[in-house]
Amino acid sequence: MQNSNNSAAAIRQISALVNAGLSARQARDICSESLSTLQPLEQKQFEVVWRLATSLGGPIVLALNRITEVFDRTQRNQQEVQLAFAGPQSTAKLVMWLPVLALVLSQLVGMNPLGAIVGSPLGALSVSVGAGLMVAGRWWTKRLLARALPNPDDSVAIDRGAYLDCVLIGLQAGLPLSQARQSADLEFESGFQTKPLTENFEALDAAAELSRTTGAALTQILLSNADAFREKQRFEIASRISKLGVQLMIPLGLAVLPAFVLLAIVPIAVSLLAI
Repeated sequence: MQNSNNSAAAIRQISALVNAGLSARQARDICSESLSTLQPLEQKQFEVVWRLATSLGGPIVLALNRITEVFDRTQRNQQEVQLAFAGPQSTAKLVMWLPVLALVLSQLVGMNPLGAIVGSPLGALSVSVGAGLMVAGRWWTKRLLARALPNPDDSVAIDRGAYLDCVLIGLQAGLPLSQARQSADLEFESGFQTKPLTENFEALDAAAELSRTTGAALTQILLSNADAFREKQRFEIASRISKLGVQLMIPLGLAVLPAFVLLAIVPIAVSLLAI
């Protein structure tokens, strides 16, 4: 999360230096150390924008300001996601420690469940099966938690508005839409090692048609559509996290709670019967 903040600040600094009269190359060289804080996908996105803006001869400050705005918004979204994710994550960790806590407390009050585990075949069998269930529950829970958040290095996490921003750079450089689109296609595929989403192409065609029929500025339509894609991406992640609390009930009911009974309740019961 801190990396996103640093990366936005680094790009903002490059923009300020260019505005102050330095060449784009000089400004980037000065900020090279700050740019090293970019995460892998951020680095790819920045390089795509940089190559397009510098090769097409468009207003590089506009391109830099745009990606700074995007990274700032991404940081805020990440903060919201992490806050929403913290609850289910903390609950999962707490539940995993309940059997250990129960054993320790019962041992402290004199029930001696540890003695039952060591000295009773039933206690030993119960703990063995319970430990297996706990391992399975932990693996299941970690898998659910991992699936709720996209891997930052995964192609699924690529900014869905990035392609339209690439087309926008070409338009701001004065290219006709067909050439701006061709340049965006080449740089996007080269930089991200994947093709843009089909919905990106559909949105671009719809925006071009809307601009043609209404006279509205295509650049403004693309800006709005790119932001809409990002908001949709953020909503999908938030939706997965909101469902996580319910999904965690499955390993809790099928593995963790039975493990709790076998790891804690059965040894305590055996120790009480032995008394």
